[in-house]
Amino acid sequence: MGFDSLYTGISGLNAYQSWIDLLSNNIANIGTYGFKGQRMTFADQFYNQIGYASGPTTTNGGVNPQEIGLGVKVNTIDTLFNQGGLETTGVNTDLAINGNGFFVLANANGTGTPSYTRSGAFSLNQNGLLYDPGSGLAVQGYMANAQGQITATGVPGAITIPLGQQEQATGTGFGVKTGPTSTDKVFDVSFGGNLDQTQWAQALNYSVGGAPTNGSPYTISTTIYDSLGVAHQATITYTPDAAGATAATTAVTAGTVGNIATVAVSPTTQANDTIQITVNGAGTAATLVDTNSGAVVTASAGSTIQIGADTVTLAGALTAGSTTTLGVTGGTSGLPSSVTDASGNVRTPATRWKVSVSFADGTTFQTIKTPGSVAAGGAVTAPTYGTGTAGTIGYAYFDQNGQFINTSSIETTAAGTSIGGATQTGDFHTAGALTSIQQGNQLNVTSWGPGTGNNSVAPTAGGGTPALGPIGLDFSNNASLAGTYTANTLTQNGYQAGILSNITVGQDGTITGSFTNGQQKALAQVALATFQNEQGLNRVGSNFFQQTANSGLAQVGTATTGSLGSIVSGALEQSNVSLADQFTKMIAAQRAFEANTRGITTADQNLITVTHLQASEN
Repeated sequence: MGFDSLYTGISGLNAYQSWIDLLSNNIANIGTYGFKGQRMTFADQFYNQIGYASGPTTTNGGVNPQEIGLGVKVNTIDTLFNQGGLETTGVNTDLAINGNGFFVLANANGTGTPSYTRSGAFSLNQNGLLYDPGSGLAVQGYMANAQGQITATGVPGAITIPLGQQEQATGTGFGVKTGPTSTDKVFDVSFGGNLDQTQWAQALNYSVGGAPTNGSPYTISTTIYDSLGVAHQATITYTPDAAGATAATTAVTAGTVGNIATVAVSPTTQANDTIQITVNGAGTAATLVDTNSGAVVTASAGSTIQIGADTVTLAGALTAGSTTTLGVTGGTSGLPSSVTDASGNVRTPATRWKVSVSFADGTTFQTIKTPGSVAAGGAVTAPTYGTGTAGTIGYAYFDQNGQFINTSSIETTAAGTSIGGATQTGDFHTAGALTSIQQGNQLNVTSWGPGTGNNSVAPTAGGGTPALGPIGLDFSNNASLAGTYTANTLTQNGYQAGILSNITVGQDGTITGSFTNGQQKALAQVALATFQNEQGLNRVGSNFFQQTANSGLAQVGTATTGSLGSIVSGALEQSNVSLADQFTKMIAAQRAFEANTRGITTADQNLITVTHLQASEN
């Protein structure tokens, strides 16, 4: 007689005690950052065969097997990798993963077996190493080069963020180029805002004698830096430019001159026109017909009439039945008939602005001494150049919609001629071409002044001489609309020396440094890892996992790529354990444990009964 129920009950005690142990561990780690709860599944053990199956026959329906199970065993212990809640800490180096992935930790020198964790309570040590202070292991990732570019490939290494590191000054013209398109990043300073189109119209009216005052220029200031980081204040002046404009004229071209007492035309009129005057048979009135507009006006002798662009005063005594013809010759705006933009499109200009620069500190640069011009037939007279602390550097053209077209060193053009075409290569900017004074988009510094502020910081005073050279000027973000002046400087690529003072971590794990000179630069990028079978990872304590033969190799990448989640800076992932769930399962485990003790006590009682039976037989 066997007493298998004793051992069956023991297997239950062992299994459910293990469940209680697991649940207790989950509950104990309710406050552990990055902790992933576990679950346990059970399976029945092998069976004692007391009856074997037999197949059906012609006389018998068959016999089923008879088996008695010998208990329970722990089948699997699984890690639950569902997302934990995020707790905001405000500490920049506290990182949480929202989604899939693990942080990669290893020895600072790259030796040893990497560990993987969801707990991102990291710090910077005295050497700037980003590490886990609980274990001393370094956070792995990819370091940026001197230009702030990160190549997130290959084996990641320790991330070092040297707070207090000094960044060398970069002169304007030597930094990262910008531009309006990906194929035209050749500029160093970008300007924006509006240039008041009404001021250009006022300048045109003034230039042809139609207004007593000229259009008002607009001046802005911007700071540029030499290669030693010394600041220089540049003053940029936009002047509405109607040079070369001609006034409209009007005169009697046929018929009786004496029918007209006076005639005048608006000087800004640019269209040719004809006005026909016919006097009635009595000589008391005349009918005026404007060819362009078709307007018809009848007026008595001595009257003043506004018709078309002309203001006509009829003579007091008209010649009965006579006719008079007035001709209007339109003026010109002084603008070319077209300007080719950087993409090769031919566009019609509506305004032109002379761009001038000056420095109060003595900085000198190349200037346009005499602007270029285009004669009838298209022959180009090249500009002449000089140097100075103030002067013109180019001319910016805008279309009738106020949109920027291009810059050039050419100012005046004969009627019907253009800026653009194969014969004028270099007189206007084309996409991707280096800037030049000939294109009207370059500030070519020939000597630096002492800079703003204390003259003791003059470039030559410290023993070094700043580099000279061209600075590309981008006006593509300017507009010329009828409205208030709002011109300004958007960006420039120079800066003073600075010290790394703070860091931020983006969702893709990029660590960006903020310097005291206002610059920001990518310093590194945190690596994340994922596995084909996360359940195959080995838990080794201290919130760490390590890969095993069944987890597969770590697939290392960066956050927000592939299946990897994003990184949240200033937050930590909480434990994903639910207390309510664990307490409920603890009750079930306790009851199961108690129930198995009942089986053992029952088997024990049966054993006692059998023992007494043997004693009574003796």
